[in-house]
Amino acid sequence: MISDPKHLERVAGQLVGTAESSDPQLAMRAQRIADRLAAGRFHIAVLGEFKRGKSTFINALLGRDVLPTGVLPLTAVLTEVRFGSERATVVHLDGTRRNVGVDEIADYVTEQRNPGNERRIERVEVHVPVPLLESGVVLIDTPGLGSVYRHNTEAGRAAILEADGAIVMLSADSPLSEQEHELMSVLAERQARTFVVVNKADHLDPGGLEMVRRFITETVTAELGHKPELFCLAARPALIARRERRQPGSESVDFSLFLSTFEHFVAADLVGTHIAAARTQLARVGQELLDALTVRAAAVDFDVATLTRRVNEFRTAAQAQQRAFEEDRVLLAHETETLVRDLGQRLAHFSTAAAARWQPELEEAAAELPVGHLEEGLRAIVERRVHLEFEAFRDAEAARVEHAWRELAERFRTRTQDRVNAVRDAAADLFAVELPSVAVPTVAEERERFFYLFLHVGSSTESLGRLARRMFPQSYVRRRLLAQACRHLTSEFDKHAGRARWDLAQRLEGVRLRFEATMRCELADAVAAILRAAGRAEKLRSVSEAERARTILDDEQARSIASLAAALQSDDD
Repeated sequence: MISDPKHLERVAGQLVGTAESSDPQLAMRAQRIADRLAAGRFHIAVLGEFKRGKSTFINALLGRDVLPTGVLPLTAVLTEVRFGSERATVVHLDGTRRNVGVDEIADYVTEQRNPGNERRIERVEVHVPVPLLESGVVLIDTPGLGSVYRHNTEAGRAAILEADGAIVMLSADSPLSEQEHELMSVLAERQARTFVVVNKADHLDPGGLEMVRRFITETVTAELGHKPELFCLAARPALIARRERRQPGSESVDFSLFLSTFEHFVAADLVGTHIAAARTQLARVGQELLDALTVRAAAVDFDVATLTRRVNEFRTAAQAQQRAFEEDRVLLAHETETLVRDLGQRLAHFSTAAAARWQPELEEAAAELPVGHLEEGLRAIVERRVHLEFEAFRDAEAARVEHAWRELAERFRTRTQDRVNAVRDAAADLFAVELPSVAVPTVAEERERFFYLFLHVGSSTESLGRLARRMFPQSYVRRRLLAQACRHLTSEFDKHAGRARWDLAQRLEGVRLRFEATMRCELADAVAAILRAAGRAEKLRSVSEAERARTILDDEQARSIASLAAALQSDDD
């Protein structure tokens, strides 16, 4: 399998130069692929409050002291750490750049030496020859989200919007702050991979650490809408071990596990997926260029009347397949609606059954709790049961819905592939050439969460005042509060069931529309490439013999490069 991005970039560049004269639209597609490969950087933002140990953690990942660390809120501006020979560049807000030594960056990135960012620094780019970064990963040390310095918070939030992934740093010795809750809400709406790291895990005993792990997992799950990838670790002992070229051990808790997980993510998901997509796209452009050259070479020998007739016949065949595609699209929309409707029925059944299942617990509490604390106690039971029931239901349904969606999408993809190959068969018959069947790309792994349900259980609008609790008999008060709690339990389950259905419908609709657009482009590209080739063949009939001979020679060279690109797909297989 060819996975060297530089090799792919060279192939893309050759395709651009070759296709510019043969098919400018294919050249543009190849250029976009080349540009993406040339950029080749993947930004991972390290986010969180100040004093969480973000800079120390990044140093531990790098295995050396690169970023300044300390007790005070240090990071004042974004610091990007990327691969290269050791150097640092200060980028000012006005765009000017200044090269400095890596040992000087504290003068620019720390609050102490650059208070209020008075030096007007946009970011500092640090290059170090660390293998973790060699594939194009850029680690971004961000200012603390909850820092006392306002500009820090703004810079940190800006980094979230541009990152390809995120590592959220929390601390084992303090609960989640309001800013960290807000951060999770922002990340919940992004598709980028998010890791949650709890630093200073060595400050707690095993029992305390397990409590913290459970608390953070439950809280972050409620915010993100899915269970987080959570690692409890100790960055400072890990850094010491890596400085000494030792494998971090138990004193660093989960650090080694995180490092191996992160390295796999970089190699397989972040970089690997990017390169695999570029390779597939290049192969498709190469194959389409080959097809265009084949059709044009055959079509140029037809007389004008024959060529015109066959182009019209091809248009008719292509239009028939495009109409069939629209029928397939309507069927997919209907099947998706059925999926949502079925879930709505299960949600309604679940909501009713769950409310009935936990009503006895409310009755038991209403009989045992002191009247003075009864309203608060019943409300706590409602909140806890709604959270637990919906979290369990959501996890199971998310997996079921994803599986069902992928089956629908795969059927639609298969039908689209049949349409594309029918178009190619029509062209092959009409122009008397051989056009091999092609495989439409498989259903992409959707990073959508089919459920993002923020479970906020509100208080009942009903309340039995303190005076009423004193005036009425306790038995009456208990009955009133129990009835109120039962209504509250039922209404909360109903409310969240409705929100879950709406959320799923919206997300599935977005996924379906994007997928349909991709499949429509596959079919449209197949038709357009054939028509462009026929049109160019018609133009060649009016040029001189010498120019036609040069074109044929150029086409032979183009065919060689297109074949090289098309072969990338078999390398992938």
